[in-house]
Amino acid sequence: MMDHPNSVASKSWMLRPCRHRVSFVNALGVSVTGCLLFLVLYGGASYLTSLRTDVGTWRYSWEQYIPLVPIMVVPYMSIDVFFAISPFLCRDQKELRVLAFRLAAVIAGAAFCFVVFPLQLAVERPVASGFFGGIYNAFTALDRPYNLCPSMHIGLRTVLAAHFVRHCRRRSTKAVTHVWFFLIGCSTLLLWQHHVIDVVGGFVLALMVMYAIDGKPWIRQRGGDALANWQGAIWYGSAAMLSVLPVLVWPKIAWLTLWPATACGCIALGYAWIGPAVYRRSKGRISMPAKILLTPVLLGQWLSWRHYAKQAEMMNYVCDGVWIGRQLTDVEARLAAGHGIAAVIDVCNAFDEPASLLAMNRLEVPVMDLTAPSDEQLQACFEFIQRHRDRGVLVHCKAGYSRSAAIVAYWMVRTGRAEVAEDAFAALRQIRPAVVIRPEIRRVLRPTCSPSFVATA
Repeated sequence: MMDHPNSVASKSWMLRPCRHRVSFVNALGVSVTGCLLFLVLYGGASYLTSLRTDVGTWRYSWEQYIPLVPIMVVPYMSIDVFFAISPFLCRDQKELRVLAFRLAAVIAGAAFCFVVFPLQLAVERPVASGFFGGIYNAFTALDRPYNLCPSMHIGLRTVLAAHFVRHCRRRSTKAVTHVWFFLIGCSTLLLWQHHVIDVVGGFVLALMVMYAIDGKPWIRQRGGDALANWQGAIWYGSAAMLSVLPVLVWPKIAWLTLWPATACGCIALGYAWIGPAVYRRSKGRISMPAKILLTPVLLGQWLSWRHYAKQAEMMNYVCDGVWIGRQLTDVEARLAAGHGIAAVIDVCNAFDEPASLLAMNRLEVPVMDLTAPSDEQLQACFEFIQRHRDRGVLVHCKAGYSRSAAIVAYWMVRTGRAEVAEDAFAALRQIRPAVVIRPEIRRVLRPTCSPSFVATA
């Protein structure tokens, strides 16, 4: 007999100690280890840099208008407190591991850059007056003007900001936390500790670390057609290399092109090796670091979706409770629910799923754009449709043209609603004229093109 959700038995877990809770000793160990790692790597890199005579500078002329604000030493130094207490906020061992690895990766990554490409301040820091000026003077007397790009301070600040905001329950507390960490970021410039390029570098370092280390698995599953995967890898890899070329000519401006280069490079890795996990999408949502890092690619996907959305309806009824469609807006998703749809097969990667669809029974089947589902994915979709079609199932990808068509065609043949895949494709074109059956779809569904394919009711 199933326990009622509010029964004592269903709450018995509350009476048992959780094995995954973070103990004081665990949190203290991470805090102390992080502090020691910072002292060793930051101090070691600074010492090695001080021995060199070829340390350059990177400062834009307009930075001379940035004022010195001694009181900003307060938020600047407060990061030490946040760094030390951050492990004690972790709710479980997984979150503690993610935080520990993120902090360690930022420290190690920045220290590596300090040694390989050292920079120093382009200006002399003045002697400040007043109470906060005295604190500033004492601080700068101990701090060497090396270890600039990427700013380790900004890198740690970004990781810690995301960590502390996540633990804020009230909007007011969250707003105050955002403001304070914003001041910490500004303090690096207003105390003349860093130049603008250092701040940008620190943010980028933190962003890449948070993108790579988020506690989610890096699945290597790709689509069912190897040729399409490698074609995608070549296209995006070529775009990444072309985006890097301007850096060789105008390094002080063209470093901005490294953003699309990095985004395209990540997607190229997705096609060649990692798979859809490059989007860091889970439960219908793309992680915030992934959204920022992959913005150039996501923007291109959005423009592509807008183009296709003008050419086809949001969804079309196929038969027996099954619909095929494209990525929906929030308004369209609510309309879909009104059409009697209660289950969704989501084949998208580059979009957040609307809230109305997230509330339904969902099967998330990540398939890279311009590729085809694997045999395992097709089988999982077939079983899902069979279980939920009586209540209405929507199968959607970005445009509702190819990946979703492959899934619906597979289901039609398996259930005898079409004799072979070509018949299913023809029927889908009658329902949704814009459907495009790409070569990779035909290759994956080739077995269903044969009359010997066994139909399953």
